[in-house]
Amino acid sequence: MWAILLVEDEAFVRETLRDTVEWERHGFYVVGEAGNGKEALTAILELKPDVVIADIVMPGMDGIELLKETRKAGIRSRFIMLTAMSDFEYARDALQYGAFNYLLKLSLNDEVLLENLARIKGELLEELSVASEALYPYFHRIWSGIRGTVAAADQDQTGTIAVTEKFHGLELEIYTILSGAVSATAEKMNIQTEEYLLVQPFHEGGLTTFFCWGFGKKATCANRHKHILSIGMASGSSLSQLSQDWRSALNQLNRYWYGSMGGQVKERHELPPIAELEAELIRRFEVRDERQCTEVTALMWKSMEASSFSHVEVKILAAHLVHMLAMLAGRKSEYRQELDSAISHASLLVHVQQVIHKLIQQMKEEHVSFTDHPEVNRVIQYMLEHFKENIKIADLAKLVSINVDYLSTVFGKKTGLTPIAYLQNIRIEQAKRLLLHSKLNMEEIAFQTGFADDAYFIKVFKRMVGQTPSSFRRENNT
Repeated sequence: MWAILLVEDEAFVRETLRDTVEWERHGFYVVGEAGNGKEALTAILELKPDVVIADIVMPGMDGIELLKETRKAGIRSRFIMLTAMSDFEYARDALQYGAFNYLLKLSLNDEVLLENLARIKGELLEELSVASEALYPYFHRIWSGIRGTVAAADQDQTGTIAVTEKFHGLELEIYTILSGAVSATAEKMNIQTEEYLLVQPFHEGGLTTFFCWGFGKKATCANRHKHILSIGMASGSSLSQLSQDWRSALNQLNRYWYGSMGGQVKERHELPPIAELEAELIRRFEVRDERQCTEVTALMWKSMEASSFSHVEVKILAAHLVHMLAMLAGRKSEYRQELDSAISHASLLVHVQQVIHKLIQQMKEEHVSFTDHPEVNRVIQYMLEHFKENIKIADLAKLVSINVDYLSTVFGKKTGLTPIAYLQNIRIEQAKRLLLHSKLNMEEIAFQTGFADDAYFIKVFKRMVGQTPSSFRRENNT
């Protein structure tokens, strides 16, 4: 509720003000009282009330001086000044210095006071709504941190001081749902928006989150959602706890993601063999073995479920795999939105397998003319499909039914390179893609690209590229 400070040097007038209105019924509460301007200023500096109802004429520091000092301190409390008929000049000065209004003591009643408070409440809500727009960059920073795309140190920035002040003291409830490509509505999630001061929707990564700001706990609202499996929620939060509680609400969705009540993220005692499965997927993809790719991805998904990966982590890994495979296929990775739209572990696996099918079909349908010589083209195509194997020039000559010397001669004329040099170029280009788009180590990359061992791979790579594989990866992944 909005906080009100009563400032009046006559005790019976303060008591009358306090008892005139059912403050809490109208969204306000009396946070304190003061009998003079100096006491009031101390209270204002400490409590930062939303509204100050103050007598203009008081001994020592009067209401006008109190208003001036409050503004000097940078506090934007609304002032309603109480005045007698003879104090009109004071009232005019109060308005000049930014008082919200002045009321005559003789005609003061609850109706007049509530009318002014209702107008103040409207202004406060409008200011809160405007200030809330500055929170969206903060939401995006936290979301990027959850997705692992920014440093943890950047996640605790709450934006401008003004925003923090506006939301100081407000309680936050967070509701999130796996909504897919289309943002969910508050109505669909059974969120009663009228119960809150402000409700902010946020849709990213196939998730819709509602940040609901208000005064005090909404126990009835929380109870409406606690048995709904598809909704994650956090009650009794605040701006300072937003990052932690949002993560907690997101983790609750793992039950729905995996289709069971046991999907909470558990402590992992050992890492699943995801790296091994990823390497195997690359191998199968390079030889266009769609059936094996399907089997390997299914094993990866089982491994992630067994290790209780969160739905966010699963989508991160899925995006990484698709991006890597698209790069290996020479395609742009344009599937992020499609992956984010998945609302379950099983549906995301289907999406990934469909992307792999599409990429393999595109590679199979390509008919590239590398030169104007058909036999040379066949040799190049064979190299592209089998570069990880131990290819000898005699094997290539046998492939196109010509002798080794003639193949070397015609190949050199058409490409400017010997067959073995051309093969090494293919292997190094493939190694570059793996360095940039996978987490494989040097030994694994050497194996994936047809080199006998990592030492020979590093030697050839440095000779052809001018730097070591590790240096290449470091400089190009920044």
